[in-house]
Amino acid sequence: MKRLFFPVLCLCFVLTACSNPVAPLTEGLDAPVSAAGNYNAFEGEPYSNEGTSATLIGEYSDDEGICEIKIYENYFDVTLDETCASAYDAGYAYGKAIVSIYPELSGRLEPYIFENIRMAFADLGDDYTPVEDRMHGLFNSLDEHYQQEVLGLCDAVCGDYHGIYPDGILSVEEMMLIQMVPDCLRPTACSGLSLWGSKTETGDMITIRCLEWLLGSDNSMTSIHTLLHIRNGERTITNIGFLGLFDTISGINDDGVFMAMLDADSDHFMDCENRTCYSFAIRHALEQFDNAHDAAQYMVDNAPSFTFCHNVMVTDGNEAYCAEDAVAQLIEDGTGHPCLRDSSTHLMDGISWDSPDSLCIVNAFLSEGNYDLMSGNAVNAVRFSKYNEWVEDGGIFDLASVKNMMTQEVVDTVLYNTSIVENVHRDNLTQMIIVDYHTGNVQIAFTGPEGVTDHPVFTAVGNYNDWV
Repeated sequence: MKRLFFPVLCLCFVLTACSNPVAPLTEGLDAPVSAAGNYNAFEGEPYSNEGTSATLIGEYSDDEGICEIKIYENYFDVTLDETCASAYDAGYAYGKAIVSIYPELSGRLEPYIFENIRMAFADLGDDYTPVEDRMHGLFNSLDEHYQQEVLGLCDAVCGDYHGIYPDGILSVEEMMLIQMVPDCLRPTACSGLSLWGSKTETGDMITIRCLEWLLGSDNSMTSIHTLLHIRNGERTITNIGFLGLFDTISGINDDGVFMAMLDADSDHFMDCENRTCYSFAIRHALEQFDNAHDAAQYMVDNAPSFTFCHNVMVTDGNEAYCAEDAVAQLIEDGTGHPCLRDSSTHLMDGISWDSPDSLCIVNAFLSEGNYDLMSGNAVNAVRFSKYNEWVEDGGIFDLASVKNMMTQEVVDTVLYNTSIVENVHRDNLTQMIIVDYHTGNVQIAFTGPEGVTDHPVFTAVGNYNDWV
């Protein structure tokens, strides 16, 4: 019998010059002009090292013991046991669970899919054949195991309803497509930082990852934050993403290898022909490797086959890397190359990082001689500069000081309908993930339906050593 249990229940870097349409007042002032506000966030109690416990509001498990879900107030915690089930059966069990606990998922996902489609295909009209062709090509490139998981999920959630069209009903093809949003439709914009040794109070590594994601109309994706634990053979991986998704946007395995995608734009459009998905390659690396170096090198070795340039943040408590995955187009025209960057790698001319025992990643390659998306690009240059100053000035960090550093900016920095400040704490920040390698504990600030807040709550979601 299915069991459902519901108990009662500052830095500021201002961009000036010609983007500001209002001329400065130089005459008729009786007193000096002072700022009307600032971009530093001081409200709220200082953070502690501990995370906040989320309220459990329900539980689900199926008869076969394949799928278990804990329903918390701000996220779902899902466990799929593939040691006792085929990939298809695991996907089907997950889909049946979703139908039982969150039948409104279809209404959340279909509008989101078409928001992403319109970003990728601006002049598509009503013919979605190009989208479907791209999706099928990438889906067919996936490992059979991943295909079977998704097909089982589709059968349980979508039944026999097919086609890509915005009709309010989630189809098989639309559910397949949302598994590959970064690979098939549009990139993500993120940042990340790792600190260790002389930069942390314990000497052990702290990893911080900011996921910046399209939140969807009415912030729909903020209602389906999900930790998905997949037990399969010798290793358990945990994807930190959204309900119903099997790809890895951010993830960690029970050896402590943490991986997260941070896309890096280039002059080349997304090329999906005869390519494959880096989001599922990240998942494969988490399933195969017990250390950061091998997982990162796997991504670099396969970079030419991916659809879009990106960075992959890879840490394991002992080492920290950025896999700079330049795709085939950059290699062919000589403007970029896949490489593995660590804290000792020489950086591009004009780029400096001034703190030992730390590694910062933004949406650009930084290695000497690689494709340059830093020069003249305020989004990347300003954020990297801020991280550099924060880490240098911050001294020795514990978890509380890391949280205070990462949230020291207010979110709303729009004036005259344009952003006049490039922030680290941005208005599309979806999840801020902190991995404390001293304890193995993971804390996440989940953006809620109200949108990004200046002083978010960091939820204690568990310990990766226990996710086995």
